[in-house]
Amino acid sequence: MEDYGKTILSSLPLQILLFFNQWFSLAWFMINFALYVYKGFHFHFPYAAFEWELAMLLLMAFIENSRLMLASRGNKTEQIPPLIWSIALSIPMIVGFCFFLTLQTYVMRIDIILNTIALVFVSLELLFSIFTSMSFYRGFTG
Repeated sequence: MEDYGKTILSSLPLQILLFFNQWFSLAWFMINFALYVYKGFHFHFPYAAFEWELAMLLLMAFIENSRLMLASRGNKTEQIPPLIWSIALSIPMIVGFCFFLTLQTYVMRIDIILNTIALVFVSLELLFSIFTSMSFYRGFTG
């Protein structure tokens, strides 16, 4: 039993953020999908803008789910590569949330609220993932 007395390097604050962000991401996707149905019926979109924005919404849902899974796996197993992939996937998510916050065709007040909360989640998880990766690296080398 060589694990006896080993220091736990996993980050509890990161895992708590990941847990709550999983639920928020599900709500974010469902609310945004409902908003796009509403916007599709009540507003006129330029040619192909509706389809591109809906495709981006689906792509972001896939990337966010993958990012959260990788971060959780890396944190729980104390492995650096999944956390690095999670950090790398955080960048397109931040860009996507900024797009939905300011650049989509029709921005509603609920879009601003939801995407601001999502940006806070991803930014905090990005910082905690970087610090946790550095902690894992120091724990394994030192």
